[in-house]
Amino acid sequence: MGQKELSLLLRAVVALLAVFLAAALIFFLPPLTHEVELFCLDRGMSELLASALGGCAFPAVVALSAVPCFAALWLAFAIFTQIGKNNSFCAENARRLRIISRLALTDTFIYAVLAVLLFALGARHPSIVLVFVSVVLCGAAVTVCAAALSHLTKKAADLKTDSDLTI
Repeated sequence: MGQKELSLLLRAVVALLAVFLAAALIFFLPPLTHEVELFCLDRGMSELLASALGGCAFPAVVALSAVPCFAALWLAFAIFTQIGKNNSFCAENARRLRIISRLALTDTFIYAVLAVLLFALGARHPSIVLVFVSVVLCGAAVTVCAAALSHLTKKAADLKTDSDLTI
């Protein structure tokens, strides 16, 4: 598989991920917010607090967490475009990977704070714990991997620049 084909395949995967993320926000977020509201009511919270958490706070946090995800997908699309142009190891791709790392860290932090908040409110069901622990661990893994790739890409770009200057 050549670089152009690889670039096309990677960009198609990123576009598909963006469509799935948008569909999840559109189709799965409203029923999930309703479940959060019902959960809060079952826990004996006031209707006002339950509707605030389920009606606007929870969806706002989830929608806010989607912003770094879409930004990271956009940056990944730009990186994969550079791969197709045979410019994989450039300072710009290293910068994009560093930004992706920071976006993943931001998203991980948002979900960690949300998990602490839900646990403080009494949401300690094993499935809730499993989901939040999984999201935080995956976010941490993406953060570390993107930071490592950024570092390696920067080193490769510097070597490439030195090599180009030598010739």
